[in-house]
Amino acid sequence: MDFIIDTLFQMFFCFFWVIGLVIILFDKKNRKKYICLTFLIPLLMVWSSYSYINILKPRFSDISYYIDKNYEVSIGKCNTIKGGSRGMTPSFILDENTYYYNPRFNKISEGNSYKLKYLPNSKYVIDTEIIK
Repeated sequence: MDFIIDTLFQMFFCFFWVIGLVIILFDKKNRKKYICLTFLIPLLMVWSSYSYINILKPRFSDISYYIDKNYEVSIGKCNTIKGGSRGMTPSFILDENTYYYNPRFNKISEGNSYKLKYLPNSKYVIDTEIIK
């Protein structure tokens, strides 16, 4: 279930600026906001397009894999952990491949070997198992 919640959060974060834009457009008192929006809208459009192509599209492709529980399996040693910032899913590198995970459901630490179950397009980790 964490995959679905995380994907919904990513969708909101990718397009949250649309909500702000609608709120600003309903407030017609301040013209300076419209000038600022003229410069911000193209940047936000580029950012949203990038987020959709690189984050959301692979996740949407993985929904059928998630529902069918058709996961890929990988075994290896964790080399590096990259913490996520707002809107970014934390990731780690396992034998030169990057995987994304939710730290609330999967505890990953550097130097340990893992058996991963992940979704093929987004590389989102569903389950981890420590190999000793």
